[in-house]
Amino acid sequence: MESKILCQNWRRALERWAIPDGILSLAVDSPWKLSPDRFAPSESRAGSPTVLKIREMLEWSKEPGTRSVLDVGCGAGGVSLLVLSDLESLIAVDSSPEMLESFKSHFDEFDNINVNLRLVQGSWVSVADEVGRAGVVVCANVLYNVPDPCEFIIKLDNAAMTGVVLEIHESHPHSVASAAWKHFWNLDRPVEPTGGQLLEIVESLGLAPGSLKFRMDNYLEPPANRELVQSMRRRLCLDPSRDDELEQFLANHPIEQPVSRLIWWMK
Repeated sequence: MESKILCQNWRRALERWAIPDGILSLAVDSPWKLSPDRFAPSESRAGSPTVLKIREMLEWSKEPGTRSVLDVGCGAGGVSLLVLSDLESLIAVDSSPEMLESFKSHFDEFDNINVNLRLVQGSWVSVADEVGRAGVVVCANVLYNVPDPCEFIIKLDNAAMTGVVLEIHESHPHSVASAAWKHFWNLDRPVEPTGGQLLEIVESLGLAPGSLKFRMDNYLEPPANRELVQSMRRRLCLDPSRDDELEQFLANHPIEQPVSRLIWWMK
């Protein structure tokens, strides 16, 4: 199937994740808000397939300027800062100034070899042409926020000198709350798009990706119970007065963290 149709299907599938206005209007906090702490670097993730693949590509990089990473949707540095010791330069792109501020703070903690850092605020498609290129382009857990992955991926590929590494949940990150949505709101949530569909899109663009699936919870510390309740409450647009009820529901219906998919290709 041609890439245009696949990307149209992706967009339509994402649109079905919209929260009904009648529920959204009751939310105390935005259900889509992301905390920088969730995207901070953790040594427990250093052995993940994503980080290992980036290191492998960096070892492959022999040309001048290729010992570099461009991190698109960098968050607080949860991926690229784990390979900082392998780099000469690092470009971090994110649309959130809060995320970039957190990224810089963690960079200052991790950097002991004077890596050249450049921070760029803006959406990837809007800033891609001015950002420049890097040896390895990394984009972790961003694509479910991208309505047109075709243009997005093409610009990732154009920016890479050695290769591209993508990480994405196999199912939408909010799918972990689907049972709770049914319980609290009697609302059925979608099951698409998926990481497998993203792989099809990459292939349709004429690229030759490798792919594997892995359990991210093997590489991340589980959240504290109270933190989990607060996060789920935001996602479900519930009032804090429902915390005890939500905590009981989660105790009876433990969340199974989604499988992650790694997609990569060489130039």
